Parts: sequence; structure tokens; C-alpha cells
Amino acid sequence: MFTLKLITPAVLGSFLIAAVGTVPVQAQTIEMVMSPPAVETNRYWNTPGDFALGPSMQGLVGHDPVTGAYDNSGLAESWSHNDDFTVWTFKLKPEAEFHFGWGAVTAADVVHSLALHTGPDTTLNGISQLEGAVAEAIDDHTVTFTLPAPQVDFLFVHGGRGSLVIYSKAQFDKEGLEGYDAKPAGTANLQYVERNIGQGLTFEKVENHWSGQDAQYDRLELNFVAEPATTLAQLLSKEADIVILPRELQGDALGAGFKAIPSTNASNQTTMLFNGTFLLPGYDGLDETLPWLDIRIREAINRSIDRQAVIDVLYDGRAEILPVFGMDPRHEGYVPELAERFEAAYGYDLEKAQALMAEAGYPESFSNPVIPILSSTLAGNPEFPAMAELMQVFLDEAGFQTEIVEMDWASLGGLRSAREAKMFHPMRNLPVKPSAVGIRNYYSATGGPRNNYEDEVIEGLMEKYMVSIDVDERNELAGAIFTRVFEQYAVAPLASISAEVIVNPETVSAWTFPGTTSVGVSHFGSIVPAN
Repeated sequence: MFTLKLITPAVLGSFLIAAVGTVPVQAQTIEMVMSPPAVETNRYWNTPGDFALGPSMQGLVGHDPVTGAYDNSGLAESWSHNDDFTVWTFKLKPEAEFHFGWGAVTAADVVHSLALHTGPDTTLNGISQLEGAVAEAIDDHTVTFTLPAPQVDFLFVHGGRGSLVIYSKAQFDKEGLEGYDAKPAGTANLQYVERNIGQGLTFEKVENHWSGQDAQYDRLELNFVAEPATTLAQLLSKEADIVILPRELQGDALGAGFKAIPSTNASNQTTMLFNGTFLLPGYDGLDETLPWLDIRIREAINRSIDRQAVIDVLYDGRAEILPVFGMDPRHEGYVPELAERFEAAYGYDLEKAQALMAEAGYPESFSNPVIPILSSTLAGNPEFPAMAELMQVFLDEAGFQTEIVEMDWASLGGLRSAREAKMFHPMRNLPVKPSAVGIRNYYSATGGPRNNYEDEVIEGLMEKYMVSIDVDERNELAGAIFTRVFEQYAVAPLASISAEVIVNPETVSAWTFPGTTSVGVSHFGSIVPAN
């Protein structure tokens, strides 16, 4: 909520207005509540990508707040590439400056940041886009990236859910990583104040920001609360101005007069992954006891899920059934026929599911028939624990043996990196990534070790897709991969949704954000106070 701190008493304020024609200064604080990030750190490269320093840190490329299209609201004023998309050149804004007096943003900062993000301790999802990339400072405001293979979608690396945030080399040279841990210098129109582990982060307005666009309030308190019911209570008591709530709780808030603000674009896809489905010939790390290695079991699990119930319960009916996780009509490879085939191939059908289970000999023919279902929280997707419970209900009803495994998201990330995440677990595509990025992350060995599915057909298609720069060919290859994913029941796709925040309209009147980050929200400096 806003806290109003008058610099002078009312009488003196009236005197000043009469004497000099000014009004008392007001300090405005916005209180926002969201789920805790997977890892609480100021080092972006040590997170899976759900970065809570978004209010203060930037990449090279920004996004239009309405359309979500790439724009130059980041640190680069322009960019270009060579004919085969293997060399990308970025021109930096000469006026861009780091906070706390650490100087202008230069190409040396970009080279330094690339080294940090691709080091041996990186845990970023999607970092494969930067593997093998070589950055070179041509001059203070020009940097090139030379890539080992063509990347038509290389701008994604630098946008709202990319893998490269720009840190100050000058700060590192003087203070080391400890300087970043204590007070990282960002470049946005809000700057870091402090982090309280387990509680949240504080940011404050940068006066006369170099972009010419100052925030319209003075302070942002970003509070971490794991329990959705507690978040709702803080909103209803008006302790919070903005919250991210599971949609099954939003009705209580909307009924009490609070307001939902959605992202301007569909921002998220949710699914359940059959992790450990590594079907490439000769892979000696395969756990052959996983029941879902049998395609009949993967189909049966998909047939056991009532997706409309998922949408009604988890998303209050405000979502669409997703035919293929990673496929989106805004990106290459979209195959509309798969949406048309979805009901016949994936529709809720317990009788069909049980027939498939019987055909596969489940559970008698399986040495380990139990389906472990992960329950975990993730910033931006507070519904994931409820999703796990729903999955257990659906699968138990079909006759599967299940167990709930509770684990924090960071531990899951460690298991994924070790290729030991042998669970049926929730995953999101937030924001909805370019097709090549999504395919690498989830369905191909090129995204290893944190992918979840591999097969020989997809790898053959990927070899061609990764090097192609022909628009029609890329579209055809991506479509063929998505078709293979669909037909192999590689995952259990669930829903396509927008990001939403719930606000107190007495304190927040507007916030325009396109849904292009890993927590759904962005453009924090554009939050508009109600008064």
C-alpha cells in the first residue's frame, strides 16, 4: 500500500504553498506479494531464470509493453546480423548508466556478463543458446556475438526471459562477486536497496533516470509469500497493493472489489513432464523401470486427465486447452491440425486409459509401477501444488499407483541437471518461447542435460532445424517436431494462460506488461499509482 510521508506539518505545508507555490513531497511505496523465487540470489546465472531483480536489472533487448515485440527499450539502441545469423552486432546506448556511480554501460560489461552466465556454475534454463558464443568488444558501444551455428531467434537470449543480464564489470573488478551479493548495480529506473532472505526485496526510484522515463512512485517492496491463502489475506486487509494469486483464489479478491490486470498477451503454457524419457539408442543412463517409457502408459496418463476441470479449478475458466507444449501460433512450426486432432488423441476417457493400461500389463508387468508426482512452488505459478494434487486424483481414479513428492524447485533443478528427475512433474513455458528454444529445452539432446525427452526421430529433424536459415524449411521442420511430440505423448500438455496480477484499485490504477518474463510480470517502472 502507499505510505504517505509529509515532509512538513500541515500548517507549515500551507505556508510553503502560499510562499513558494509548491506542494508537500509525498513518498509512495507499492507493496507487491508473489511466490518466492526458486533461488534467492543476486546472481542471475545461479537461478533457473525466475529472477526477482527484474525491477532493477536489464538485458540488451526490451519488449513493447502492449505487443510484446522486441524493441530498443533495453540497453541496445539497435542490432543487426550477417546473412547466415551466426554473427550478431549490438550497438549500445551511449547514455545508459549503471546505478550507484559505476559508470556507463560499455561493450566490456557485455563480454564480462557473458562469461559469468556461461560459467561452470550456471543453472539457467535455456543457456544452450549461449553455449559456444564468443562476445567481442569492437569499441565502447559496439559488441558482437559470434555463434557456432545459426540462431534466427538470438534476440530471445537478450529479452525479458533471456539468459543474459548485464552486470557492471567495474563493480566486479573492485568488489568481486561479493559486490553483486551486497548491492548489484543495475540499469533500470528502479534500483536495488536490500534483500532480506526469506522475506523479499526492496527497490527505489532512480531520480532523473538516463532513459528519460522515471518511475511514477518512489519505492517497491517485493515480498515473498509461499502460501496463497496468506497472500490473499494480505490483499483483503490492504496490506498489499499488488499480488499474484492462483486463479482459484482470485474470485474471493474480485468479489471484494479488487481488480485483475492481465498481461497483454498469452504468456504461459503449463504441462506435466514425463522426465527421464531419454529414448536415444545407446544411452546408458536410461532408467528402464520408469513406467512411462511405454507409450501406452504415457497415452493412458494423458487420457486420465480432465483438462477442462484443470482449467476450471486452477484457472477459474480463464485459459485454453493446450494441444502441444511449446507450440504457439505466434511462432514457427505451428500446426493447426494438431489442435483439431487433440480431443480424439488426448481427450478425457477413463475407459480408454484403463484399456491401454491393461494392454501394457500395468501394474503387474512393471517392476516399479508407482508414478511419483512432484509438488513444488514456483514464482509466477502458485497453482503448481494444487496441480499436483489434481494429477494424483485423476491418476488414482484411472487405477495408477501414485505418490506425491514434495520438493523445492531448486532441488528439482539440481536433479534435472544430473538427469535424475525421474518424476511426473509440472513445468511451464513462461514466457512462451520461440519454437527452437522450447524444443531444445524439452525435447532434444541439444538442450541437455535439463531436457526431459529425447528420441531418434526428433534428433534427426533437429540436426537440420538448428542450421537452417530458410524460413519455409524451418517452419516445416519445427512443425514435424511438434507433430512427433504430439504423436509420442512426450508430455501431458495442459493449458495456455495469460499472466495476471490482482491489485487494490484504491492504490494502483494501471500496469501494462506483455507477459514476456519468467514470472509473467515486467515493466515495473510503469506501474501507475491511483493518486
